[in-house]
Amino acid sequence: MTKRLLFLLIVVTGLLRPRLASAQFDTPSRAFHNATAFRLDGRHQAVACESCHVNGQYKGTPNTCFDCHWVRRKDDRFQTRLGTQCEQCHRPTSWTAVSWNHAGQAGVALNADHRQITCESCHRNATFRATSVTCVQCHQKDFVATKSPNHQAAGFPANCDSCHKPSDSTWRNTGTGAFSHNAVYPLVGTHATVSCQACHKNNLYKGTPRDCVGCHQADYNKTQSPNHLAAGFPLSCDACHRATDPAFKGSGAATSFNHNSVFALVGQHGTLECVTCHKNSVFKGTPRDCVGCHQANYNATRNPNHLTAGFGTTCETCHRPTDPQWAGANFNHNATFALVGRHGSVACASCHINNVFRGTPRDCVGCHQAQYNATRAPNHASAGFGTACETCHRPTDPQWAGATFNHNSTFALVGLHATTACATCHVNNLYKGTPRTCVGCHQAKYNATRSPNHAAAGFSTTCDSCHRPTDLQWTGATFNHNSTFALVGKHAATACATCHVNNLYKGTARTCVGCHLANYNATRTPNHASSGFNTTCETCHKATDSTWTQGTFTHTRFPITGRHNVACAQCHTTPNNYQVFSCTVCHTRSETDGHHRGRSGYVYDSNACYSCHPNGRAD
Repeated sequence: MTKRLLFLLIVVTGLLRPRLASAQFDTPSRAFHNATAFRLDGRHQAVACESCHVNGQYKGTPNTCFDCHWVRRKDDRFQTRLGTQCEQCHRPTSWTAVSWNHAGQAGVALNADHRQITCESCHRNATFRATSVTCVQCHQKDFVATKSPNHQAAGFPANCDSCHKPSDSTWRNTGTGAFSHNAVYPLVGTHATVSCQACHKNNLYKGTPRDCVGCHQADYNKTQSPNHLAAGFPLSCDACHRATDPAFKGSGAATSFNHNSVFALVGQHGTLECVTCHKNSVFKGTPRDCVGCHQANYNATRNPNHLTAGFGTTCETCHRPTDPQWAGANFNHNATFALVGRHGSVACASCHINNVFRGTPRDCVGCHQAQYNATRAPNHASAGFGTACETCHRPTDPQWAGATFNHNSTFALVGLHATTACATCHVNNLYKGTPRTCVGCHQAKYNATRSPNHAAAGFSTTCDSCHRPTDLQWTGATFNHNSTFALVGKHAATACATCHVNNLYKGTARTCVGCHLANYNATRTPNHASSGFNTTCETCHKATDSTWTQGTFTHTRFPITGRHNVACAQCHTTPNNYQVFSCTVCHTRSETDGHHRGRSGYVYDSNACYSCHPNGRAD
């Protein structure tokens, strides 16, 4: 039993009168207290017991900081304005061992200077809630009193931290302040060297212009070389003058006007004086298209005469701005009409008669109609050849003759057609309307053919279904009999005349019975006709069979298995009549009656047997 429990037992039983608390716990360690509801840490280990256990009372002793240090002792100088959770900031090691984090717990970070001042400097009258966190709430007097520059007169904003960094070691801007003039207006070039008063006269900052002309309107108006006002130059000075220039005037590279952004100065334009185009120092409205300045040159040109030729006034189509002189145009004739073959060597006047360019034909027949009409080998006009000459005559040919007509695009010249003279098909030099089908030329041969007789046989007139155009002679057709009737088995060795009697092909039967009805009727083993066999011979006889007797009849109406695998005549008792059958020959009445006792509708009859037992089973 521990000392504590022994003590409590003695107190409860009244065997020991309470003495002073200090006298009862004169032990080297108070560790036993840690097993209670309140652990002794820090300063609590050294204070007298009666400081907490007043009047020797242990039961009900408060165990929260608030209850001891405010309810009992009134220790908080801020009178709980910071809350009643003392342990959030104070540690048991000492009352001043505070771990208060102003940024994390109040939401406002304290810089080095703010951490050195007392809480009451900002929280006057111990007021903590709803205290403003803006700089100006505390520093309004500093804002109003500042004269270099005068913040109030200049209209500076009251959000001090836009220029003054909380991390600054001093309030004043000693060259390392946070105000960035470049964020409002970049100080480059001469602006970086002028005094603040040069732009902010009378210490005025609010409303200071940020565009060039706002300060330099007078410079713009008085500039004469060139006269900006008369020239109609825009007021956006920075289009030509760079803010980084060390001087306003354009000495050397001080201005950045890019004439090429308006009109490229290349070729002769790159060497001319400005007044050549901008007469009387007039810049506004100066033409930017060639003809705007060179209309007179256009009208005066005679080689060739641009005006009468109807040339366009977009001069740059032929004259390059980069050319060192006006002559030597680079007209691209191929963009209008390709000069290839003979056209590449003829004089311009051959096509452009009397120096006329406008309306010159661009199609072959427009110039070569007479040659088309005069051509006799072959006669183009009577042959009905098209007037699209380039179909046969290539523009790149060195001469008119030697056309490359592609006959295959109209009718393929293969086989015998490739070696036949043109006049054979094109009689009397006629080309238009020449037949393109075989029968159109070979109808007489179709009619005269006797082996076999095509007309009598009813062969179609699409000759190329059997005769290949690539064949070197008319005979030797490759008729595919299988596409009409497959020649297999005995049919493959049979002479054509066997089926095609008297050389007749049209209407020849394609079904087996159409040719073999006599064989069907004459068959006796078994008798097909009396037995009622159908006439679709291929049901039993395969076309690939080498003999007629190889038929493979399948007994489909009744299974011939087990005890039923007997001779046909045993069931089909009527000779050569297989439609009649008998079950009672084998199945006696005594047998069947014994199996059908009590069966309603039972009849001892073969047809009745089959109606109930079509599969031969007893079920």
